[in-house]
Amino acid sequence: MTRTEPPSTPSVLDTTVLSNFAYVDHVDVLAGLAGICTVPVVRTELQRGVDSHPYLQSALDALTAEIPVTTINDAVRSRETTARATLDAGEAQAFAMADVHDGRLLTDDGDARSFARDHGVTVVGSVGVLLAAIDAGRIDESTADEWLATWIDEISYYVPYRTIAEYR
Repeated sequence: MTRTEPPSTPSVLDTTVLSNFAYVDHVDVLAGLAGICTVPVVRTELQRGVDSHPYLQSALDALTAEIPVTTINDAVRSRETTARATLDAGEAQAFAMADVHDGRLLTDDGDARSFARDHGVTVVGSVGVLLAAIDAGRIDESTADEWLATWIDEISYYVPYRTIAEYR
């Protein structure tokens, strides 16, 4: 197995954000973001889910080649153990990586978002990633609106607004 160190100030994906972008078949948008990475437990969660959710295969395919799966060091493992009292395995490991390396946690899970904020870790969800992709010129606002509508209508993604303009 190749050891992959986390990027400087990593943006650490958990399964929820990867899943949303895989659903619209555009994990490539995530791969183009600065500092993007994920953790081994998230890869395992995707592997377990691909049989019932075949669209997750595109997320698995992007890992390592486009989205690095980071090596977990002792500091991350220790922080992960603490987070596991509150969060599931993937969220806990992604949180721990972001926390130890002064990064951001990319998640849509409400409990993970609250936990991270309570511990001083910046949180960005799928909508924030859409906004960043628009600002970086990777997608336009109408594409972001289309993906957001798909998530809301087809996979019961809950957000307060249906259009990107309402978040600006």
